[in-house]
Amino acid sequence: MRPIPEPLICSLGHVATTAEFARRGYEARDIRLAIQAGVIRRASRGVYLCRHADADQLTAAAAHARITCLSALRRAGVWAGLDQSLHLQLPPNSHSARRPVRDRDDRSIHYHWAPVKFDRAPRKSWLVDPIEAVWQAIHCLDEEHAVACLESAVHEKFLTEQEVRRIGANAPRHLQRGIREMEFTSDSGQETIARRRLRRIGFHVVAQEKISGLPYSEDLVVDDCVALETDGKKWHGPERFEPDRQRDVVLAGFGRVSLRLTQRMILHEWPSTLAAIERAVRDAKRTR
Repeated sequence: MRPIPEPLICSLGHVATTAEFARRGYEARDIRLAIQAGVIRRASRGVYLCRHADADQLTAAAAHARITCLSALRRAGVWAGLDQSLHLQLPPNSHSARRPVRDRDDRSIHYHWAPVKFDRAPRKSWLVDPIEAVWQAIHCLDEEHAVACLESAVHEKFLTEQEVRRIGANAPRHLQRGIREMEFTSDSGQETIARRRLRRIGFHVVAQEKISGLPYSEDLVVDDCVALETDGKKWHGPERFEPDRQRDVVLAGFGRVSLRLTQRMILHEWPSTLAAIERAVRDAKRTR
């Protein structure tokens, strides 16, 4: 007998199955020894976790399911809209036994059923592959969030542009116009959403325009006179105070107004946000 080392299950994403251990030469008695030693714990029949597994993995393992769709995207930093429920994929032969509808954090659980056949074996027993996650996500999201998801998947290197194009070619009809408009320029999902909304009502919007004399780009420039910064808090901590002010001064030298938009302003307060942008554009043009 040889105990299963914790780094092994950690390397598999903190969740492993009996089959995964067997492929690496470990037998049932080795698993029992690891459980006794506290290295792993049994989540359900044939599924084991190490101490680093998170709540979503525990819920998925207990249900013999894999994390999928929007939940899989959020783990990779890909735009997944506003839905915070846990999305799990059940095996195709799963029986219809009663399953929990909420997790330990009182979030709703949304179940998907896996197709009978997969194009290839999944890379991880507890997580669907990226292409499958994005394919399911665009069927769960509305049009603007689905398009933002596809652009974000490329920006975060979750999928290649070629893979996203292949998904888009087979996407539902109501997404096709937005898919044709994809640019893969956005740093964030809310940037994609703001860009598309502004263009839809007639503004000329340039994404990720380089700023002369500065080592970064402006998220969106509207009608060549108003610059919009749309990234969230994680990109604008205290260390960004000085560079952001430097950028604002440079933009003022170009005759551009700079507006910083939060996620709430874009997703929850858009009418008032749009009114402010329209006023800023009118004033900037009049000043010029």
